[in-house]
Amino acid sequence: MERNRLDRMRPFLLIPALLALFEVQAQGLDPDQNPFWTRYTFVEDSAELVPLTGGYQVYHLRRGMWWNYQAPSPVVGRLPEQGMRLLPLFGPGYPAFLTTPARGNHLPEEKLVVIRDRDTMLVELTAYRSASELDVSARCERMQCTRRPPVVLPFRSGWYLPNGLPFGADRNESADIRTTALTTAFDRLWEQAVKIERIIPQLNNDTCVQDLFIPAGPDRPETTDGPRYSDVWLMRSPYCAMHMVRFPALGTSTAYFITFVPYLTEKSNAPVHFRSDAVVDVTDWPVGDHTMAVRWGDTGTTLTLKLR
Repeated sequence: MERNRLDRMRPFLLIPALLALFEVQAQGLDPDQNPFWTRYTFVEDSAELVPLTGGYQVYHLRRGMWWNYQAPSPVVGRLPEQGMRLLPLFGPGYPAFLTTPARGNHLPEEKLVVIRDRDTMLVELTAYRSASELDVSARCERMQCTRRPPVVLPFRSGWYLPNGLPFGADRNESADIRTTALTTAFDRLWEQAVKIERIIPQLNNDTCVQDLFIPAGPDRPETTDGPRYSDVWLMRSPYCAMHMVRFPALGTSTAYFITFVPYLTEKSNAPVHFRSDAVVDVTDWPVGDHTMAVRWGDTGTTLTLKLR
């Protein structure tokens, strides 16, 4: 009887754990301590560990969408005109290594492009699935990882994987010998800097701007032909200090009315009302499944804004 009662209670026992998870996501995580994101630093392709010199630009290209329950959309990540903002890794007394902000590999196509003078290095990120010793998680098993070190990439003109092998190489091959040696040298430097607190936290204070995607035909009535798309997802990155969102115009004079239904009741907000020509700051909006009424002309619909 006691076991049956526990089985009935199990779904309710999960709720506090889920709420705690959403609270952590909403607060934002330190990129140096999140195992699901990776940063990259670039070094000279030499026998010695030397930060990449000269003027160079780094671009992070993201494209595509995995299949899901929403209508497919060929998402293309916005390409900054001046490349990615690079951040210093070490404090005084250490070489001036720079690193990219933390990024994940969750889209079908993700690449790093590094351009210096007339040389270009293309690094395939999503295609990299090697259980290499150069993987950050594998490195953290044998060294101090209060802060997670970046992937070390020797700069070479051409098309490569993050383990230093040319793109298209056999996945079962060992990593490039020089890339492995430079990473090992970097890890020794990293451990020394961690011990005396010379690692600079890579907190990302950027402002992020994104467009809200609403499935086509949100005002279509429910029929037996298929489900009505009523859920709209808005995913915020924990690596951006401010989140700005453009809400699409579905017709002339589109207006949005959002009533908040937060997971944590103490995070409740007053309802908001705005038009689609505004870029809205959603940084402090609570995590939850909120009611979003949209009106344009004489037409309107009500959707669920799933804000994470």
